[in-house]
Amino acid sequence: MNFQTSLPRFKSILVPLDGSPMAEEALVLATHLVRASNAELLLLRVVPPSSCVPLSPLTPIDLTESMREAAFSCAQTYLEQVTTYEHLDNLKVQTEVLLGGAANTIIDYALQQGVDLIVMRSHGETGLSRWIMGSTAQQLVRNCPLPVLVINKPQNQPIDRLHVSHVLIALDGSPLAEEAIRPAALLSAALAHPGKGTIHLTRVVQNVEPDKHQTKEQREQINKERQEEAMGYLQHIKQRVLTGALAPLNLAMTTSVVTYTNVEDITRCIIEESTCIGGTTGSTGSDIIAMSTHGRHGFQHLLLGSFTEEVFDAARKPLLVVHTTKSKQKTQTRNRKPVDVPII
Repeated sequence: MNFQTSLPRFKSILVPLDGSPMAEEALVLATHLVRASNAELLLLRVVPPSSCVPLSPLTPIDLTESMREAAFSCAQTYLEQVTTYEHLDNLKVQTEVLLGGAANTIIDYALQQGVDLIVMRSHGETGLSRWIMGSTAQQLVRNCPLPVLVINKPQNQPIDRLHVSHVLIALDGSPLAEEAIRPAALLSAALAHPGKGTIHLTRVVQNVEPDKHQTKEQREQINKERQEEAMGYLQHIKQRVLTGALAPLNLAMTTSVVTYTNVEDITRCIIEESTCIGGTTGSTGSDIIAMSTHGRHGFQHLLLGSFTEEVFDAARKPLLVVHTTKSKQKTQTRNRKPVDVPII
């Protein structure tokens, strides 16, 4: 049975495809989410302008138009074939072929259609830097104002194993970082359906560096107070999730505080926490990491936003990227339909 329509859920999920088998691997996870959420699946194929450019500037206009029509026809035929795949049976599927640059076209289309989540596949060996669609994944992670789930996996690991639903949400104490909670909770609940999803809130806290004006005992006391404050913050967030608008999802929740000394250690701390939640012996860790980001806009109130791509490349597991509200406001004029701002 699918989610009741009254429950918080994804309503529209977009999968951009480029015609390659690797890009199609995102469909496995996406269709699971669509079925669980009773959502609509949108499949988009972007035709680059280069495929419609004649070899000679003297090429007749009618031939150029024929090349364009052939490229569109081929792309549409491909999408129609994809809709016949077994795991897309009985789903509400919409297909679209558009001409343009991949990243900008995907973003514009997603905004116009009121998409809640974009699901895409990355290159399993080199992370964001060399995805099958070139730099598309990297550009979406940096610039897309909608949540993007980028699927990365170690070699030979079937993607359908990712239907386990433990999602780690990295927080730094800022309201901007908390914007990852809602989409991450919806993701966990949908992946676990009909079971119970689990989210883990982890707060990164900086330890006091050695200072000649402080004794060792003073530093230890300051660090202890910082960790206690961070744990109190996490318990407050947990209570908000369990009693607020996301309460109907009935999620299991855990929390932990991880500490770092140098900023360069943040990525390592998040990765280590995702592989062994809370340092618990025997823990299988999280299946997906969720983080908010400011892309490359330089907001100073979101510490973790600058480490998103580093975490993805190092984690070798799916990453849910949620842009902050400030980033969304910059692209609001491009959106023809209202986009829900993630709230707890």
